[in-house]
Amino acid sequence: MQSLKKSRSLVAWALVFSIISCAGLIGPDVRPGIKLSESGDHTGALAHYESIINEQKANAKVYRLAYESAFRSGKRATAAKYYLNALEAGYDADSLQSLAVGLWYERALWVMGAQRWDDALVAGEAITNLDPGSDEDKFCRLILQGKTKYDQGSHKGLWDAVADYHDAANLNPESGLPYFLMGQARYKNNRSDYDAALEEYYKALEVEPNGSFSSEAKADIEKIEAVKKKMKDFWGK
Repeated sequence: MQSLKKSRSLVAWALVFSIISCAGLIGPDVRPGIKLSESGDHTGALAHYESIINEQKANAKVYRLAYESAFRSGKRATAAKYYLNALEAGYDADSLQSLAVGLWYERALWVMGAQRWDDALVAGEAITNLDPGSDEDKFCRLILQGKTKYDQGSHKGLWDAVADYHDAANLNPESGLPYFLMGQARYKNNRSDYDAALEEYYKALEVEPNGSFSSEAKADIEKIEAVKKKMKDFWGK
């Protein structure tokens, strides 16, 4: 009987040791942070990861998650710090770079659509530094080049802007942004060619109905449609 009790005791201690060892291999519990991120609470997710970091229990995965949460929370300096921490902790460099490009590209698309061009320049430069020559880099360069030509306002410049936006659309068929910008350029170039501009605006909303440009696109459509109707009523055709 004593031998059986001793054997059970040894098995119990072996099980405890196994659990502790597995916990060490698995690392800290990041599930609450992931759940918060999935719900859109990136600030809350970051707070969870930073609690692990402050307890000095962070591994490469925690720093990688903290980087993404900080970036999505708008804390770029904090994100940059955790990016370096993740690399130092051994996170795969290519995977982390790919994540960074994706995050900056997502931001670039959003701020461009919102007409926040200073922010767009920063995002474009970050992508160029991370992955020069990539489709994301080419897309941003084309959009920014087109915007410069659009602002200059010459007839040829506006046609060149349309060409740049068209090339950008070929690089990313899932983005409505180039069509929105083509609509702006076509209308600025010829305010009597309503249909050409409207076609681009409607295409932008068809491709990406919830883009950051959607509210402005709808307002522009309403304005152009009103002018078109007024002129049709006046001229009778």
